[in-house]
Amino acid sequence: MLLPLLVMGSLAHAQTAGTINFTANKTSATGSLAPVLTWSTTPVASSCTASGAWSGTKFASGTETLASITASKSYTLTCAWGNGSATLSWVAPKQNTDGSSITNLKGFKIVYGTSATALNYSQSVDSPTATSATVSALGTGTWYFAVRAVNTSGAESSNSAVVQRAISAATAAKTVNITITGSTTTIWQTTSTAVYDVLSSNGVRVLGRQVGTVPLGTSCQTYYKVGTDYYKVRNEKVKLTTQPRSSSVVARCAKI
Repeated sequence: MLLPLLVMGSLAHAQTAGTINFTANKTSATGSLAPVLTWSTTPVASSCTASGAWSGTKFASGTETLASITASKSYTLTCAWGNGSATLSWVAPKQNTDGSSITNLKGFKIVYGTSATALNYSQSVDSPTATSATVSALGTGTWYFAVRAVNTSGAESSNSAVVQRAISAATAAKTVNITITGSTTTIWQTTSTAVYDVLSSNGVRVLGRQVGTVPLGTSCQTYYKVGTDYYKVRNEKVKLTTQPRSSSVVARCAKI
């Protein structure tokens, strides 16, 4: 049998954060915009979460069309790369348990796990001169490690002293800001409560008689105009007092 190894040190490395590519179809608009967000991660992230003006768990890459916005919004994507690594270093034994010199050392075996009493994973190091090795693909949490010496006959030493290190996930975040400025669309509203029906004179629309009333500030439909400042208003907004002689009714309007 071989003498137990002496582990001199252990250094755990958190996983290095990857890169997030996160863009929007537009980052500015007038009035409103339906954002289309597109993202990808390199290397592929283990998880991604949305925050800000959107939410939920997201795939490591994708495209999503969101509801239209009328005010400036910020969208943040935070991704995690959950696997880390631990680098172990050791001093190899020089003697067998009977005191004789080791002449047939083949290499080493790292045993590890998430409990000091359950080192259920292993990694071989096939070099008798090796003094360190890195164990990769470790998930977030505390991991425990020991090293054994292995001779050419396949005999293994007892475990070295067990060491432990916490592995933490690496994260990165990226934010896309979308700016919405005020609409330049001109809005027309009623400036009088009187509503009139419409007649035709020589193919030209002319104002008829008053047929009802409409609340001040009612939206006007500027595609239908009579005279200089009368425009169509929706019939359902009108309180009729007289049956109109036309299907469309108008009121005095002005732009705001």
